[in-house]
Amino acid sequence: MMTNFLLLLLSLPIASPSDPVAEVCATFTAFDQDGDGAPEIDAVEPLFSAGAEGPRLLVLIEDRLAEAKEGDLDLTPRLERWIADLAAEGYRANALSVHLTQSDRHQDGRSLLALRELLRAFARESDLAGAILFGHFPDAFLVRTVNWRRKGNITLHQGQKSQASYQGVPYLRRVPEDVAHRADIVLSDLDGRWEDVYVQPRTRLETITAVYPDGIAKRGGPCTDLARGSVVNEDFFLITDGKLEIRETLDAEGAVVGQALFLDDTSAGHECSIEDRARPNPISRPDILVSRLDARGTALRPRPDLVGSSGEGLLDENGQPQAVTFASQKAVPSWRGDEVWEQDPALERQLLAEYLDRNHSYRIGAAAIAWRPSSIACDLGSGFREMSRAAADWQERDAPLSDIHGRPTLEQFADWLAFPAVLRTLRAHSDAVGSVFGGSKSSTLAQRLGGPAWSWTHRKNRLEPSLDAACSRGRLDWFLLHTLWRNGAVAPEPAFYHHTGCHSISPPNATKLAYDHPAYGRRQGAEALLLFGSGLALVGRSKVFYDEPKGFATALARGETFGAAWASYFDIESRAESWSQAGGDIGRKRAYFWSVLGDWTLRLRKPTAER
Repeated sequence: MMTNFLLLLLSLPIASPSDPVAEVCATFTAFDQDGDGAPEIDAVEPLFSAGAEGPRLLVLIEDRLAEAKEGDLDLTPRLERWIADLAAEGYRANALSVHLTQSDRHQDGRSLLALRELLRAFARESDLAGAILFGHFPDAFLVRTVNWRRKGNITLHQGQKSQASYQGVPYLRRVPEDVAHRADIVLSDLDGRWEDVYVQPRTRLETITAVYPDGIAKRGGPCTDLARGSVVNEDFFLITDGKLEIRETLDAEGAVVGQALFLDDTSAGHECSIEDRARPNPISRPDILVSRLDARGTALRPRPDLVGSSGEGLLDENGQPQAVTFASQKAVPSWRGDEVWEQDPALERQLLAEYLDRNHSYRIGAAAIAWRPSSIACDLGSGFREMSRAAADWQERDAPLSDIHGRPTLEQFADWLAFPAVLRTLRAHSDAVGSVFGGSKSSTLAQRLGGPAWSWTHRKNRLEPSLDAACSRGRLDWFLLHTLWRNGAVAPEPAFYHHTGCHSISPPNATKLAYDHPAYGRRQGAEALLLFGSGLALVGRSKVFYDEPKGFATALARGETFGAAWASYFDIESRAESWSQAGGDIGRKRAYFWSVLGDWTLRLRKPTAER
């Protein structure tokens, strides 16, 4: 009997050890974050992993890039190498393929919350250090309402009989404002209450402006004049700081004879965790570190189907830009429009492959490193001294090219980009697609390009290869960066970027289009700088503001990762003892405006010979 029992035991299948990563991924098949019957995530599948101990690090790969169809550049070997590199630095690294559900509803924020649930599930399973989003993923769009006390000139009821102007008066402005078109604090703050402040449908939000010639009391009170209006937003996270109640005083006939606002500034931080709300300055802080690498909006090519009156295309037989003649001036398409440019999946994979090669070379010490900081600033102060704090032993610098300020031209920018430095800061008035520099002479700029211009200018009935149209007003954007990259006119040494331009990382069209629309994020300025400019990582702002991350360079000097240097800003701001120390009413949550592109796990590394 005993022998038969032992034989029976030996014949039973042996259960393999459970795979916690696969188990978590399986729970996100047809995952419906809000329970409305429409899943946001179709599937999450483990691809490959490396590392047996240490904090877990997730690389979430857009499923479109996780596989290669016939003719595609297969990124798998490079991705596997990246995961191995991360494991060599002490992480349990996992690459996961993520397939998000396509939806007719504009709900990028809801899809992002679903991804956040995935990160939270892994944080419960193990010590989660963070995640890197590889490919095209939705962004968090933040709208903020705050009781903003101001003083200055103001006109109320414009265009109406009751229009009134006031000079140099205190007034209260409460207007829901787009404060971040990309904000990875939402993914990073795992214990916050971001799901409570998400608004999906197109929604009308009230605006209020009130004049107080004698000053605004802490709790408000009667005002001299009051204007009400509204703005409309869709698919956003609403950060509401401060309550406001309007009370009207009526006469015996019911006519309004007075208005008062009653304010409660303590009603704030509804997106914050209990712990974060207890900080001196209640703001959400990252629990994990998150960054993203997306080349879709940067990878564009001249349309091969556009031909001129003689059958010539935009590119010649050698693949170089050439002039195209059309039947008439009216027949000439817009040099920047969809008739001339289209998405280029092959270039997207090429740019990602180049990035992964650069990342690997830097990590293993094979890359040449220009161990110095550099700064270029136009109409703003130099950032050289601030970046110099990142190391105490920088190499001797070439002052004219390491620290350019005043009103530099695009020619000077091209020289700066060709001069290698491992840590670069760019400071210029910017928007989602680029920055503004001083005027340039087309002939002088052409000499810096290293080859033909990868753009066209409309002249009579022709499109001619030229950056005159793209750069005539000193615009540093995709067209110049793409041209410099195509012509090999960029320093090949890898670089970290610190970009203080307003909206430098904002995806174009983020307020109007869903993330999967072809025009969403097209020619994003900071992404182009990172991918065309030998970049490793970039920290930038997605708001019109005046700050830069506190403690960033000193964190790098301590040996922190690029992501940890970004997160230090949130911690420093949360410890501000007064609102004025953190930028006042409107600036108290300015850290939310900053996010990281590229690989947050990287650190400043000296050249191999100097380690």
